Amino acid sequence: MKNLILLFFSCMFVISCSDNCDCNQAWDSSVTYVKDDLVSFDNTCWIAVAQGRGIEPGPWLQNGNDIWEECTE
Repeated sequence: MKNLILLFFSCMFVISCSDNCDCNQAWDSSVTYVKDDLVSFDNTCWIAVAQGRGIEPGPWLQNGNDIWEECTE
């Protein structure tokens, strides 16, 4: 029974994560983004993991990026 419950919650987590990558708003350098904001930039969906403004989405901890991580479905 415990395994069934664990499996259920694991599936729910995976399903909820895949629904989170719905990027329909383009990144704007003048906007202050907060954690969990989603943007589209360079044909990729990005999720904010912290608050920031003017930081171009890209690979984590490269070119000053400490805000954006690629959002995967």
